[in-house]
Amino acid sequence: MMTSFFAHVTALLLVAGTSIYPASSPGSSPGAPAPSRAGQPLAPDFHQADPQGKLVQLSALRGQYVLLDFWASWCPPCRAENPILVQAYHRYQGKKFTILSVSLDHNRAAWLKAVQADGLTWPQVSDLKGWDNAAAARYHIEALPQNYLLDPAGHVVGQNLRGAALEQRLAQLLGN
Repeated sequence: MMTSFFAHVTALLLVAGTSIYPASSPGSSPGAPAPSRAGQPLAPDFHQADPQGKLVQLSALRGQYVLLDFWASWCPPCRAENPILVQAYHRYQGKKFTILSVSLDHNRAAWLKAVQADGLTWPQVSDLKGWDNAAAARYHIEALPQNYLLDPAGHVVGQNLRGAALEQRLAQLLGN
């Protein structure tokens, strides 16, 4: 009788667990690939100024894979991730790949100092409005760092790829 009771409780917990915690859909967990892009809308477009004041538009980068990286100079996890981004950029930049970093800084000097110190040689933009950054609002950014990997047509093919997950996804898409 006790065995039957435990079997029922176990079955009930399994059923309850699968309805409370359903399997995550593709692209919803960090590093997971996005679902099929057929009929999917393009990633939200935006433009912001680079350090020289020139407007950079995301859609102008179509034709190559773009890692859209949201970060800030004051964010320790962002700064810790930057060496990995530098390595990925140098490894894949000749294979139709670039990075567009959007800073959520308020302080221009701190932003530019971090760009220089971390060796971030790809396009950098910011409106210097911190958490009120217009691009961050379009992507519903609520924590840093965050990123989106866009295919050459502008569709999201990865999200929040870090470290080995970023390297693996880039190798899958662009080869070694």
